[in-house]
This record gives sequence, structure tokens and C-alpha cells, in this order.
Amino acid sequence: MAKTTTRPKPASAKKTEGTGLAAPDGAADIRMIPLDQLEPSPLNVRKVAASASDDAELLASIRETGIKQNLVVHPLSETRFAVDAGGRRLKALKQLAEDGVVPADHPVPCLVEDERNAVLTSATENLQRAAMHPADQFEAFDKMIAEGRSEDEIALKFGVSVDLVRRRLKLPRVAPEIIEQFRAGDLTLECVMAFTLTDGHDRQLAVWNAVKGGYHMHPQSIKRHLTETAYSANSALGRFVGIEAYEAAGGVLLRDLFDDRASAHMENSELLERLAIEKLQAAAKPFEAAWKWVEVHLSVDYGAFRSFGRLHARDLIGTGPRSPRRGAPYTFVTTEQFLVAFGLESLRDLPDREQLEDAGVAGGAPQVDFG
Repeated sequence: MAKTTTRPKPASAKKTEGTGLAAPDGAADIRMIPLDQLEPSPLNVRKVAASASDDAELLASIRETGIKQNLVVHPLSETRFAVDAGGRRLKALKQLAEDGVVPADHPVPCLVEDERNAVLTSATENLQRAAMHPADQFEAFDKMIAEGRSEDEIALKFGVSVDLVRRRLKLPRVAPEIIEQFRAGDLTLECVMAFTLTDGHDRQLAVWNAVKGGYHMHPQSIKRHLTETAYSANSALGRFVGIEAYEAAGGVLLRDLFDDRASAHMENSELLERLAIEKLQAAAKPFEAAWKWVEVHLSVDYGAFRSFGRLHARDLIGTGPRSPRRGAPYTFVTTEQFLVAFGLESLRDLPDREQLEDAGVAGGAPQVDFG
């Protein structure tokens, strides 16, 4: 941190140096006061402590760039001063001195005023201070990256984790129209985070228009809308194809950047279904030589089976361990038994429905599973 000096102002000065703003009545001057002569003032109106993350951010900022705003103090003695405004900055400087970053007598710019102005000054500073809006913060991160700063540098400067920087850098990908609504207070940061599930601005805006009129907007409702046409990677189809094969084919995977426990979603549903069909066709290929015909389907419409005839069990029924669940009775007839019974070499020679009816084995009896 560079050491700076400044000439004292006359006691009658009415401007705060470097701001052009009128100083309070009775303000004496701006001095460089040694850090070890400063202490917290009991007149400081801020009683609720800032969060640990806010303090860490301030500490990192002062370590990186130094004090950008003078403290306001009133004298306790010739060598002791109480800090009426700037208590968190004082705390950060004391920590830096303890860490050996700055000397114990590091000069600190202070506006010295009368004690009777202490409460007014403290209250005015806290009322005039506004926290940086999250939208401004993550856009600042984005600009710093564009300027060549690393994620580690940004994390150090703002006193946050590198992981937080990486996650926040995803937020500028949200449609500008939604960011403006966020600035206006029409949705929460958590809702903005939910929109990062997809990079498509058109899709984001479509979902925003669908949910913005709702009674209670919630991040989960936004996520549901964004993934309503996508398959979960944990779905039966998603597991069957697999993330690796899906992405290798050019599929887009939607991941929740702010919840590592959440399941990813496969956005390109048509691609996923095509890959599943192709995998099923490959699995069915060995049966084509022996079977009459083979079709593959992603789902079964049991109503479609009504157009097929059913085989009477007769003496083709066997019993055995092939059960759908433990201990449940199950009957089956093997392909070999069937072929032998009808004198066929393969299922391609399967007789048509009329021949089966003539043989008295087609009708309404329970359907038999062929092994």
C-alpha cells in the first residue's frame, strides 16, 4: 500500500478535500494520523455488525488499493482520536497491521471535527452509503475478466472465493432485459441464478414472460419451465443413452451452476430420442435373422397389442424360475419349444393369424411370454 501525505487544511476550511462537498460546521482539517492513535468511537451509530463476507471484501479492497475515503474522527487527547465514521475501515487497517501488511503507525487520512458533530457525521455517512447492487458486481467481474484480470485476482480484490467469482461470472449470460428487471426489484438474485440453466436468451425471455405474472415467482418454477421439454440425465432415457454419448453427438447439457446436487438436463430431446432408438436398433439387430419382424419403441402402447392374436397355452406352457418378482408364479414358452411344436425353422416362418385359428391355437387366452 503506497504511503501518501497531504498538507493540513486551515481549521476554517468548509470543503472536504477531494470531494468539493461542504464539511460540517466546526470541521477542522484533514490530517494523516498514525493508525496506532485511532480507536473506535462509542458515538458511531452503526450498531449492527456487517457480515463476515462484507468485512472480508473490504479488507481485500484496502489491501489491494488502499484507503479511498478518509475517516472522520474527533480528538480525545493530543495523541488519541475516536473514529466516528469509518469503523469498518479502521478494523480492516488494524487487521492489516496485525498481519504485517502495514506498519502499526501507518498514516491514515482523517477529517478531524468537533465531538458535537460526531453523531450527525456518523449517521449521515451510513445513510448516504448504498451497497453495490449484485448486478453491478457481476458485471464488474465480467469487465475485469475482459481487461485480462484472472479469477484469482478478482477474488483477492473483492475478498471472495474463486468459486464465487466463477459462479457470478455466469450471471452476465442472462438476457439484459431480465437483468434490468432485477435492477428494478422485480425478481430476486435467486431467480436470476435460475435463468442461467440455459444460455439461450430467447428461451429465458419466453420463460420470464410466462412466470412474471404469477402470484409468487420462485426459482424452482423458473427451472421447471426451462426444463419442461428436456429430459433429466437421471431419467430412464437419459441413463440409457448416457451423458457421454449425448454430448459426443452435440447435445446441450443444462446444469444448475449454483446447485451441484441438482440433476443435469438434456435439452435436445429429439437428439436424445434418436440416440436411444439407434441404440435399441443395434440391440435388436441379432434377432432379425430368426424373427419374423423386429420393431423398437421408446415406450409401449398396450392398446396397440389389440390388433395381434394371442396363443392358447395348451401344452406349450412351461413353468420355471423366470419370475417378474421374487416368489411370483410365471408361465412361459420358449422359442425353441414353439418352433418344434409348429415345425418351423425360425420365427420368420410363423404362420399368419388364419392358420393359427385353423389350428385352434389363436384366440382370447392369456398371452404367453416367448423366451
